[in-house]
Order: sequence, then structure tokens, then C-alpha cells
Amino acid sequence: MLQLTPRPGPRMTQGLRQAIGILALPGADLAARLALEAAGNPALRLLPPELPGWRRPLADPDGISAPQGSLIGHVLGQIGLLRLDARGGALALALAERLEPTGWLGASTAEVARACGVPEAEVEAVLVQLQRCEPSGIFARSLAECLRLQAAARDQLDEAVAGVLNHLPLLGTGDLAALSRATGLPGDRIARAARIIRGLDPKPGLAFDGPVLPPVPPDLRITRQGAAWQAQPHPAAPRAELTERPGDPRAARMLVEALRHRRDLALRIGAVLADRQADYLAGGPYLAAVTTQELAGLAGAHVATVNRILRAITAETPRGTLPLRALTSARAGRDAAPVQRIKARLAQMLAEAGARRPSDAALAARLEREGLAISRRTVAKYRHELAGRD
Repeated sequence: MLQLTPRPGPRMTQGLRQAIGILALPGADLAARLALEAAGNPALRLLPPELPGWRRPLADPDGISAPQGSLIGHVLGQIGLLRLDARGGALALALAERLEPTGWLGASTAEVARACGVPEAEVEAVLVQLQRCEPSGIFARSLAECLRLQAAARDQLDEAVAGVLNHLPLLGTGDLAALSRATGLPGDRIARAARIIRGLDPKPGLAFDGPVLPPVPPDLRITRQGAAWQAQPHPAAPRAELTERPGDPRAARMLVEALRHRRDLALRIGAVLADRQADYLAGGPYLAAVTTQELAGLAGAHVATVNRILRAITAETPRGTLPLRALTSARAGRDAAPVQRIKARLAQMLAEAGARRPSDAALAARLEREGLAISRRTVAKYRHELAGRD
């Protein structure tokens, strides 16, 4: 009888796992991950940006600053009063970076945990401490949680208030009788709870000044150098290096290597896109067709790796700061041509036709002959959009 002996496949080493994780992190999450690692490992040091005017990660101790009177400035002061170790402090600052102007947390604890590479329970524990900061209600993840935190801080979170908060949509209708039935509590207690809740602030962050954090720097900068377009690392992108200080040099080295691998791959893919999209970058009306498979071949990388880079990496270009994904064709197969290119050609064809008004099917057939495969229904949709634009 034929016996199959299992053969071990390639091992997912810690370094490889970390490199793959780093590839998938957008700029803000990468900065948070680096800051967290540096906070717990003296063998790793974050390097300051080479260009002023861009946000440094809040968890970089040398980069903590915010205008007085701002929400983030106030929160940084509050975090300084908490008894957090270096790791907890870095997580607190990663959470602070995700505060919305309302004071609510703009990301889930699961998302922050993934970005920082830590268990979600660790993020949850830090969040509990942050939710004790003033004004009460900040770092809430929902309206009900925001109001519950405030009621608890005012010592007003009794059974009736908690019950009404569990049925907020009913409170919005003003139907106190329905609330009484839903909670099983008498009407007078429900009415009192409703008055308490209506006296709370659903958006405590708005008491502070508006947005204060500078933008997160892109990873690449695509510029024209003579007749060619080139991709270079953005001078404000996150960087790190090894130090001589005691710590975990092996972990620090793996992280620096993963960061270098991410940068090199981003540069290779960015260079291909800069070359292929030269006309668009120079102000042309549409993108050239380029697929993920083509990019993988030209950049010498696996398709899955290219997809991670396209999702995570942004580039400063003459057309604005764009995710690299925006410089590729969004579809493959029948709708492989970029939308911008199809719309530009369709607009030109309609202008040339004038009052003749060719049918959608005729336009689709003509576009297909020109290598722009598209369905009749999509032609009708784009035609309607173009008419509305005029």
C-alpha cells in the first residue's frame, strides 16, 4: 500500500511573520507599532523625521506636543497623570491618536491591537484607564458608552439610567411608556432617568479646539527628475535603528529588517507605477492600465505581497497624496481598463457624435474594439454620470 509521509512545509518564523505584518500596516499604524516596540525595547530607537511639518507618532517621547486648548493636548496631559509603564503608555498614546473630534474612539480595540501587535485584552485594559480621564465620556466607542461613562462619573448610573441607556432608540422617540415596558421600571423612574441622560454631553470632545494633529506622512514621494518620474522614500516616513543600549537586540534587528523590507518593496512597486503612470502624473486625464499581476512580475514580488503594499503604502504625488492602489487599474478581465480612462474616452466619443446619440451597445462595442472592455449597462451608467456632470 502506498503510504504518504507528510513533509514539513516552509516554517513561518517569527521574523517572517513580523515582516508580513509590517508590510500590511498603513503609515499611522506602522508608527504606532514602532513606538510601542521602542517603548518596551531600549535596543530600538525611533529616528526623527527628516522633514518638519509632519506628524510624529505621539508615542515617540521626543515628539509629544500639541497646542494648548486642543483635545489631544488635554488628553496627553491626562495620560501623563496615569500610572502606566512604558508599554501601557505607548498603547495609551496609540489610542489617543485615534480619537475623533467628538472625543469618541475612532477605532475598535481589535484594530488597535492588530496595529500594535499586542493582545486585544491588553488594549482593553489600557482603555479602561483612559475612560477615567476628564472630561468623562471621552474614549467611548458608542453613544451609549459615552453617556454611561458620564453618568457613572456623576454617580448617577442607577438601575433606571442603565436600563434607559440599553434602549436609547426608544428614548429618541420620546415614548417613555415603551421604555417603561422595555425596562420593567415605573414611569416616574424612567422620566427621571430620561432627564439625567438628556443633561449629559454626547460629544464631550467638541468643548476643545478643532483638529490639531498634522497629517500622517506618506511612505513615498513621486517626483519628476528630468524626463523621468522617480519614487523615493518620503523624508518624514517612520524610521528606526538599533542602539547599543541593553534590551532585546534580536527583536530590534528583526523589526528594523522588516521595516527595510517594506521600504524596499514599496520603492520597487512605486518605481514601476511612477514609470507606467507618467502621463497621468504629469496631468493627463486618465491612468494607464496596469494590473497587480503585471506589477508583481515587474517588481519581482508575489501577487499577495504586492496587494499588501498597494493597500498600505501612500505616495505624495503632483496629483495629491494617493494610496498606491489608486495608481493601478481597479478591475481585471472584462472591466480591466481604469474607470478614468474609460470615462475620458466615452466623453470624447459622445462629443464627437454630437446630436447623433449612438446607442449604449454601439458605444460598448466601439470601446471593446479599442481594448477598453466594458458592458453596455456600465456604458449607460457612465453616460448618465457624464451628462450630470455637464
